[in-house]
Amino acid sequence: MTLLFIVAWLVLTGGFCIVNSMYVGSSLPAICYGLLTGCITVGFALYEKKRRQRLLSDVRKVLEGRDLFAVEESEIAPLARQLRLKRGEEEARDRRVTESYRSLAALVSDIAHQCKTPLTAAKMYAELLPASPESAAIAQQTDKLAFLLDALVKLSRCEGGLIEENVHPAENFIETLAAQALSAVVPGAGMKSISLSADIPEGLTALFDPRWTAEALGTILDNAVKYAPEGSEIRVAAQRYDRYIRLDILDEGPGIPEEELPEIWKRFYRGKTVRDASGVGIGLTLCRMIVQAQGGRVLCENREGGGCRFSIFLPAE
Repeated sequence: MTLLFIVAWLVLTGGFCIVNSMYVGSSLPAICYGLLTGCITVGFALYEKKRRQRLLSDVRKVLEGRDLFAVEESEIAPLARQLRLKRGEEEARDRRVTESYRSLAALVSDIAHQCKTPLTAAKMYAELLPASPESAAIAQQTDKLAFLLDALVKLSRCEGGLIEENVHPAENFIETLAAQALSAVVPGAGMKSISLSADIPEGLTALFDPRWTAEALGTILDNAVKYAPEGSEIRVAAQRYDRYIRLDILDEGPGIPEEELPEIWKRFYRGKTVRDASGVGIGLTLCRMIVQAQGGRVLCENREGGGCRFSIFLPAE
């Protein structure tokens, strides 16, 4: 467009020279030339402004994800078409990476599950052997390998997006959920003489996936048993609100420093006062992801007099 303006200006200048040679001494040619040049300059400036505004509008539509196919192809700025093409390529690449990552996470989880069967058999054979340092070492190493595989399964679930795809909330009884989770920690609680109790209203229901939610609740109960002192009590209680069911897990352990309460949900976080090495800091992260995937939330606070209260909120309807 700049080239056309220069050509037009040269043509008008040549015309002015010719007219001026014919009407020497007259001011009319100069006035006409000035008016024409001014009109062309203003017209060119307005056209450039309109063209830039249309270009910016097309770019804005692309960035906002609006459809540009309603506009004629000739009216779409080249930059806008390039941005749309680039955005499509980026989205396709992100989808491929996400699908590949989920497939890898599912494969890792399956392999880890398959390894548990031979590990259980190896541990059983080690227990059948006569007592010796060798058999004790075999049992110790199989326990360590089983722990690492369990951590690997949990990590693959957190990283691979498997929770959101496999959690299917439905109406279930809270009493059944609590009984299932408590039964898994009975042996550990018995070894420390910890009493377990539940205060669940009869017939209380909520929307949750029984298998996944039992794992989330079991993680909290397992931590409570691990850190609670011998001879203490762990209690599970539930109550109904308008839209949520609140499930509380109360223990009499040492509690958690206030500055660490927001940090305990982070992946691989280990408390500064924790001396037990039997954990990698994934359990509470997985617990929170499971509850949030069902439209709920989980909180933790210290109780007056000692201990913690973990609260799981599940949709009531």
